[in-house]
Amino acid sequence: MQGPAVTAPFRHKALAALLAFLFGSLGIERLYLGMRGWWLPLAVTGLMAPLLVGVRNWYQTPAFFVVMVPVVAGFIHALVLALMPDEKFDARFNAGSARRNASGWNAVLVAIVTLLIGATVLMTAIVLLFQTYFEHTLGLPR
Repeated sequence: MQGPAVTAPFRHKALAALLAFLFGSLGIERLYLGMRGWWLPLAVTGLMAPLLVGVRNWYQTPAFFVVMVPVVAGFIHALVLALMPDEKFDARFNAGSARRNASGWNAVLVAIVTLLIGATVLMTAIVLLFQTYFEHTLGLPR
């Protein structure tokens, strides 16, 4: 006797992009999408974040710049997911599901907000990196 047929879960493209935007540094969207290695961003963030607690200029420590890698990667992954055509997303992440995405404006709005916030965070991290480098090189007090 056979059991009931199990269909693959349906994954919303806009929700996956939103999860990447909000929690990309933790890899939550990767877990939602069933991707391998979903725990890697979580491991980097989890190992480095405690090194920032109680530090005077935490935004100028190496741990901060290491944490910024999965943060920026999360924003990039959110853009990739939001701008991916629905057919390609469904072929990759909804192969066993009968439902299909029709994301429309939801994915576009997530992409716009991600680009705005992500570019600001990236530029801020780059400015802080150069500031820290030149202060260290020139021996200026922090």
